Amino acid sequence: MAKYSAKAYDSFMAPCEGLGLPAWRRELLRRAKPAPPVLEVGVGTGASLQWYSGQRPLIAIERVADMALAARKWAAALSSSAAIGQMDVQALAFPDAAFASVVAFMVFCSVSDPLRGLRQVRRVLRPGGRLYMLEHVRPDHPLLGRLVDVLNVPWYAFNGECNLNRRTADNVAAAGFTLESVEKRWGGLANLIVARA
Repeated sequence: MAKYSAKAYDSFMAPCEGLGLPAWRRELLRRAKPAPPVLEVGVGTGASLQWYSGQRPLIAIERVADMALAARKWAAALSSSAAIGQMDVQALAFPDAAFASVVAFMVFCSVSDPLRGLRQVRRVLRPGGRLYMLEHVRPDHPLLGRLVDVLNVPWYAFNGECNLNRRTADNVAAAGFTLESVEKRWGGLANLIVARA
């Protein structure tokens, strides 16, 4: 598959959307109630925007231009006040300590240098600010973990960006965050992660 575009991304994500992602996004945002100002990194085509309940200020970024455009159109259709721009999480153009909360949904599987991206996120968070994530990850179960490692080779060759076997909670800790909770979903194939800067 070519690098992501809005149409390809939505088709690519459709099976996962049918397996619980909308409910998990809603759960994470409603339970966590991220403190403003909020930054969502890797907003994709805007699937999460409907769950913010008019929270302000909300800034959302997306690396791929036509996906950012699709997210802006979706925000307009929702009458959302979110400001959406094109930006790479690995090079955030925000000052230090600009946000109280950062949110990421299924993003860091596709960031080429996840530690760099997470360190950028930590830089723009205020001391004590929180990172809220829903990410698919390498499961801890030894056999399932090895299977995911094997499957990642053809998977990455097919899609060119997404990795099945990232150890995202470990990367969050390595980037200097304090892990507050890691909830396993899909038998450990996905995690809801909350971490403190």
